[in-house]
Amino acid sequence: MVGDALDAIIVVTDLARTGPDHDLAATIRQRPDGSGANTAAWLGWLGAEVDFVGRVGVDDVHRHEQSLRNAGVTPHIGYDAGAATGAVVSVQTRERRVAMADPAAGAALDPLDVDPDLVEQADVVHVTGAAMLGTTTPEHLAGLVHRAKAGGARVSIDPSSPGQLLDVGPERFLRAIDGADLLLPDLAEGRALTGLDAPDDVAAALARHVPLVVLTLGDAGVVIARAGRTPQRVAAPDVEVVDSLGAGDAFAAGFLCAWATDPVRVGAAAREGARVAARALSVIGGRPPV
Repeated sequence: MVGDALDAIIVVTDLARTGPDHDLAATIRQRPDGSGANTAAWLGWLGAEVDFVGRVGVDDVHRHEQSLRNAGVTPHIGYDAGAATGAVVSVQTRERRVAMADPAAGAALDPLDVDPDLVEQADVVHVTGAAMLGTTTPEHLAGLVHRAKAGGARVSIDPSSPGQLLDVGPERFLRAIDGADLLLPDLAEGRALTGLDAPDDVAAALARHVPLVVLTLGDAGVVIARAGRTPQRVAAPDVEVVDSLGAGDAFAAGFLCAWATDPVRVGAAAREGARVAARALSVIGGRPPV
């Protein structure tokens, strides 16, 4: 697992929307976060053997390492003496979630930070794009994909940020992940990569670049696409949403855990991803309850 480890300030309010008034009633929590670290933690919660590679500020290394160990993850966290740990502020209302993120130290994560021994031992190398597209280049990401494939691992990619995809350029990003086995975008990321709108069209277009595409649609479920096949829909279970932060990361963990064991039954893997995501939606924060 290669990706971002952040600190999150999470605000959950029963209000339909925020307004100009002060002292609005809300539940406010500080939690460890980051798409890659969240996925790793949910994989650990599922009982998978998982290593996580990330980067934080120098003062926060021990805290983030311990948080991941508590979730059953083996951490390999580098540090940056000149930058703080990345942060995200998430505000969840009854109608929507709005988040603002600053990758800070995580933006300096480089594929060369990944120990070759970890890559050689891995069955699946999962990369979250937000961390890998900070100050590095897509070509560096291509190097990690190549190393993983040369070592016999399957490679999965979570693009993680439509804004960064547009900054880098969709074609350049897709070239960089050439050889990857699985792409796990949400609809906004899929639209950024293809310029298309309809979910089935987005998924089918991406399946021309990556053999297996699992496009997440929130409460509308997922679309599974493979080259030359009709896209397959998998519904999401009904669940009362407490906080949607990290639900996509939890889905990725559930899917990856099942797919690593049985790469053929992708529909079943998607249903397992939806089950884990539903659990994530019932708690505040992007990590499993300890």
